[in-house]
Amino acid sequence: MAKRQESKGKIDDIWEKIHSSQEWGQYPTEHVIRFVARNYYKRKRNSVKILDFGIGGGAHTWYLAREGFDGSPSAVRRVEARLARENLSAKLICASGQEVDYKKDFFDAVIDNFCIYANKYSDVLLMYTKVNSFLKKKGKFITAVFGKKTAGYGLGKILEKDTYTNITEGPLTNRGKTLFFSSKTFCSTLEKAGFVNIKCDKCLYTDKGYVIEMLIACCEK
Repeated sequence: MAKRQESKGKIDDIWEKIHSSQEWGQYPTEHVIRFVARNYYKRKRNSVKILDFGIGGGAHTWYLAREGFDGSPSAVRRVEARLARENLSAKLICASGQEVDYKKDFFDAVIDNFCIYANKYSDVLLMYTKVNSFLKKKGKFITAVFGKKTAGYGLGKILEKDTYTNITEGPLTNRGKTLFFSSKTFCSTLEKAGFVNIKCDKCLYTDKGYVIEMLIACCEK
């Protein structure tokens, strides 16, 4: 069953409002399934430790638990309820990304599906560096961020270079802080955090008429 650990760290209030008032995705994304399947389906699954960094509505935590891997308050409550209904197990921690802490060299893989991007650059680099420390040698990391072609870039209140809040148009309206990346900055940031064998893919598509540029990186410690 789900076990929750609370933390005193500050989480942006916007995410509590979002998760307490809106339904979130119930099923995992294709790029995360592909990452897990390619790297871990042939291994003994209950020995593979995977961290879902920023669970959102819990789609990836649910998926990992269903597949047999060991692995905000309202978001966490929803995940707990879903796992309990299906008699699945996971350890859940409610904490800000900057303060999440695990033993070094502990996880085989870490998944970040549009969580870490929602911060200023210094905090993004800090979290990527933390993730690197959590991973075992040769452990793998997948992370997804928004590119500068995404609708909403340049709108709202600028906090620092390429980082905006109170975005007024597009899919990131009322979603708190967003740091938009170029492919070059994305890869160089992961390098600064200590990652190697970085492979970055792009996906450009539209949703309700708005352009979304998704950057996905797979890398290793």
